[in-house]
Amino acid sequence: MLTMTDRAVSVLSTLCAEEALGLRISVNNSGCSGIQYGMSLEEQPTQGDEVLTFGDLKVYVDAPSAMWLTGVNVDYVEGEEGAGFQFDNPAAAGKCSCSGKCG
Repeated sequence: MLTMTDRAVSVLSTLCAEEALGLRISVNNSGCSGIQYGMSLEEQPTQGDEVLTFGDLKVYVDAPSAMWLTGVNVDYVEGEEGAGFQFDNPAAAGKCSCSGKCG
């Protein structure tokens, strides 16, 4: 399923530990806009969530999002343009969900 770099786990673990929360990762497949990933802090998983553990970090994934997160790697990157989380999904590269009618 989903993997996370050590750097992403470190940053997220710090954020979650301060609030004693877990992290929810969700997916919104929005047609030509592609896959959009969401992240939010939550107190606990909801029924039916898959709970992934990365060290002390708990990640909650709902069933509809799980299929879209297979093979995805989450990293935390810093650069001249700022810092943030980056989702790398090799399966989504160059794909359009509109049967080639984009643009």
